[in-house]
Amino acid sequence: MKFFIIRKSIVVLIILIPLIADLGCKKQTRCGCGKDILFSLTEGDANVYWTADYKTVFFYSVTSSGSTYYFCNPSKWADLLKTFTSGQELLVTGDAYYDCTYLMNSGNQGYATAPIYQVNVTDLKKNNYGK
Repeated sequence: MKFFIIRKSIVVLIILIPLIADLGCKKQTRCGCGKDILFSLTEGDANVYWTADYKTVFFYSVTSSGSTYYFCNPSKWADLLKTFTSGQELLVTGDAYYDCTYLMNSGNQGYATAPIYQVNVTDLKKNNYGK
């Protein structure tokens, strides 16, 4: 009888311990500029593109293909971008955040999509390396 009670107690503990060990909610990553920083770029080598009115500025990293990065503050850089040509290789510095549209769509699709980020750009300059 004593063995039966011990065995039942062990089974109950095996079931309850995982439930008790992780009762807290996990924080979900917030998307959008100024929310949870995923990573920081420091003079990231990128091909930067923009629309004629400078309302949309985005870039692709030269070293890693697939990801798209949108400027959080494109109008701030309009005057400097006028000195470059769209598609030119520039060095970008700033903090990166998840794009909200990417987060919503990535959970609804059965296939993997390339990540989309928003970047709060703090510095932008010409890449003079090797020139």
